[in-house]
Amino acid sequence: MMPDPELHYFYKPTAAGPLPAGVEFLAVPEFLADETACKTLWELLDTQFRTRSKFLSIWPSVRFVCLHRDGDGAADGFLLVTAPVNWQIDYVVVRPDSRGQGIAGTIVKAALGQAYLHSAPYVMLTCKDTLRSLYESCGFNVISAGSPIQVPA
Repeated sequence: MMPDPELHYFYKPTAAGPLPAGVEFLAVPEFLADETACKTLWELLDTQFRTRSKFLSIWPSVRFVCLHRDGDGAADGFLLVTAPVNWQIDYVVVRPDSRGQGIAGTIVKAALGQAYLHSAPYVMLTCKDTLRSLYESCGFNVISAGSPIQVPA
């Protein structure tokens, strides 16, 4: 069985809106103050991605965490942003019992609005082709190898 190919995506922030209900956009020190949310993120990374070493290698570059909370206030969706100049989305993960509710799309769109507010020139991510519809519905464009990036006017 061939592995699902990875695609590279590009987004140029063009607008921002208010954060949706249940969504927080936090600088890393703010996120680290919520021990329960940190524990939930770690458990999801361990069970859903099994990539602790990759996570630990990117964590020093993570600047923001977009967090979704369920109706009881428990963290159930996470998006990590590394931000040297451009923004890179490195992980989007939702608790299995909260999937199918649009949480991933909600936190991706919230993060893109925050990219605009923080004057990020563009947002990039890499993920499996199986998630293409999610990221394209949020406004990302696939970058083809060797082709120029098409930046909206």
